[in-house]
Order: sequence, then structure tokens, then C-alpha cells
Amino acid sequence: MTKTIIRGGKIVTSQAVTCADILMENGVITAIQPDLEFADATQINVHGKLIFPGGVDVHTHMPWPTGSFISTDTFASGSRAAAFGGVTCVIDFAIPSEEESLQSSLNRKLIEAEQEAWVDYSFHINIRGDVPSKLNEIPGLVQAGFPSFKVFMAYEGFRLEDADLLNVLKTVKEAGGMVNVHAENGPLADYLTTELIRQGKRSLAFYPQARPAICEEEAVTRLLTYQEQIGVRLHIHHVSSAAAIDLIRAARTTGQPLTAETCPQYLFFSDEDYQGDSQLAAALVCAPSIKSKHDQDVLWQGLKDGTLSAVATDHCPYSLEQKFSGGNDFSLVPGGMAGVETRLPILFHYGVNAEKLSLTQFAYVWAEGPARSFGLFPQKGTIAVGSDADLVIFDPDEQWTLRATDLHMNTDCLAYEGIPVTGRPVMTILRGEVIVEDNHLVSDQPRGTLIPRSLQAEYIL
Repeated sequence: MTKTIIRGGKIVTSQAVTCADILMENGVITAIQPDLEFADATQINVHGKLIFPGGVDVHTHMPWPTGSFISTDTFASGSRAAAFGGVTCVIDFAIPSEEESLQSSLNRKLIEAEQEAWVDYSFHINIRGDVPSKLNEIPGLVQAGFPSFKVFMAYEGFRLEDADLLNVLKTVKEAGGMVNVHAENGPLADYLTTELIRQGKRSLAFYPQARPAICEEEAVTRLLTYQEQIGVRLHIHHVSSAAAIDLIRAARTTGQPLTAETCPQYLFFSDEDYQGDSQLAAALVCAPSIKSKHDQDVLWQGLKDGTLSAVATDHCPYSLEQKFSGGNDFSLVPGGMAGVETRLPILFHYGVNAEKLSLTQFAYVWAEGPARSFGLFPQKGTIAVGSDADLVIFDPDEQWTLRATDLHMNTDCLAYEGIPVTGRPVMTILRGEVIVEDNHLVSDQPRGTLIPRSLQAEYIL
């Protein structure tokens, strides 16, 4: 039985910041207390460092495999970058073709991940295309450990008609699963885009006008109305607006089973950033669009008061060549951006260092909240006896600058290029094994494993 003691750091969870040692045995935390002593244990001294739970990113695309472009991170490169960013578990997406079965799309991703995953993983299963033919697969997938089903209210070819959406909500509710939603009014966004193009307003500066806050507000309102009737557990992805925060907060107050996330880009940038440098504007083309500084402030408050349970990334990077293949026409820019490796330094520097989040609040939205939302807790998302020994050792004082060439995501297009931050992950531990240390990959091969999930009532937010 292998024993390793992490000694001398400050342990940060959603509950407290404590000084204690951590004993890891065979991939699991078996003791947390001061001055642990075992003669046969390997010692790792992390004096002066913070110890966070390994990050849980519940929204990644490795890759987004549709349309004219395929995003640039594979499961191998993306999960490796995640490890460098202190992330030890991701939930990616199994996205079927319109006629493909849900199980078939999942099988493809499972084969890929089994060979390539540097961190632990699971999958949300997208429902699209011929919806009635796929509903009967849902109960079996929930029982197999895949209880979350992604639906789109945006994007032609992906969004569901309301009748299909209602049937998905009902079927998933009866199966004991949950539905996670891209809540944006797609037809309205398409109409506004067409109108802007007709008026000759094609430049990147007009992109926020193609997907204004009302697109998200209307979709969230409609979705929560449906939930109120059906009672299904919901999660709303990448919340970007104050209006959506207000709706989510009100629904949670009345007891609707609902969680939601935002992303670092909505916390750091504003719609003003589409107006200047074209390279930055192209990097920031994503959906929903990035909103105003007022919306940004309300999102931070939503993290602080628990309205939002997670910061995810919607990691979906493209190259500069892909981003500018259509020139300065926003309608031709592929939507998506890199983030799986930069979530930790951005959230720490602009959250904790800026006093917008406490350390315990940070630990919650970084790891525990997302793990709870999607049935990974308490195996993942916390530092506790019995939990997986997933840890990130973090130097809160190291000053460095974010540059694409120094990171490990497979892209030369980084929205955060040249931004200085204080605080850096220096070691990532996956189930008791050091996989990244001092910005070097230590593990000799991918060791990520599938984590079956269950929506246990006692851990639901």
C-alpha cells in the first residue's frame, strides 16, 4: 500500500482554510490532521502553498466537431492542458449526428477518452435531431452513470423545438436525470444577425448586437416556466447577463431544482472589448456574447451569494487562422475560446486577489459546486477523508504573465494574452499521483479514468 503525505500547506475547501497534513493511500485521502507521521510514507513538502481540491470543469468541448471548423483541442491535448491548469476532472460532451443514437455518440467518446485522457472524465449527452426516437435511451444512460443531458435553445441544427424540449424535460425527469441547457433564443439571434448583415454592419464591433441580453433573458424565462410545470432538475450553462441571474435567483428561492454556471470570459471582459483590437474581438466571439460591465458585476455577486454554483470554461479553442478566415465579418468567425488551463489563475487573481471572492467561496465555485451539480461529489470536488486524492498545489505569490506560447492548450489565439496575474498552480495530483510539477508533465502516460455519476439527493444543491 503506497502512502504519501502532503505536508506544510494550507488546505482550502468551501468550509474552511486549515493547516494540516494530508495522507494519501492508493488514490484516496485517508487522513487529514496536523503532524502526520508514517515511517514508510513519501513526503511532499508544500510549505507556504495553498492546497485546493483538484478543479472540476463541467463544460468543455474536446473538440467541438461540427460546422466548417473543428476546434483545435483533442481530448488528449485538452485534458493535458487541463492538468497543467490544476483541473483533475472534466465533463465533456457526446454529440450525436442528427440520426445517430445517443449510445453510439457516447461510445465514440468513451473510446477516445480511454486512450487519451490525462485527467478523470465523464460526458454530458446532447439530444438533437430525431428526438422522439432517442427518448427511450435516456433511462438506461442514467442508470449507466450518465445522468446529464444537454439541449440547445440556440443554433440552427442543434436547437430543439419547444414540443421536443418539453418531452425531453419530462422523460429525463421520470428517469431521475437532469437537463443542462444552452439557454439563448436562437431564432431571435439569427434574425438580429441577418438584420445586421443586411444593414452592412458586419464588423466584429457589432457582434454584441447580434446576441443581446434579451436572447438569454427570454430563453431562461421560458425554460424556467417549463421547469415549474415539469419539475425536472436543470443546470443552465454559461450565464452571461444580470437579467438571467435575477431569474435564476428567484427560481432557486422558490425551491426549483436549479443550478447554473458562468465562465471566466464573462467575469473578466465586457462588451467594450469587441470595439478595439480585432484579434481580441475575434477571440471573444462566443455564445452567449460577453455583456456589459454591469452584467459582469452582477455575475460576481451571483458567485458570491450562491446563485451560481460553478465557474466552467466552455473550453472550445480555435486558431487565429480559423478565427480570421472570414476577415472581420463577425458572422463568419467560429464561436469559442480557450480556457481550461487559465480558469484557475484568472479566477484566483481577479476573484480572490481582487477581494470579490473569499478563499472558501473560490474553492466552492472552482471544485465543489460543479462536483455537486453533476453528481461527482464527494468523490470529487473537496479535500476530505474518503474522497479521491485530487489536489492542486498553488503558489499564491508567484507573478507571471499569460501567453499562449507558454501554455499547453492547442491554440495561438488566447483572449488573455499578455495579462499579468499573481498566483500559479505548481503541482497537480490525480488520485494520489503527481501528474504535473513545476510546469512539467511528470506522468508518463494518460491515466484519466471514467467517473460514473449519480444524482444523490443528499448532495443536490
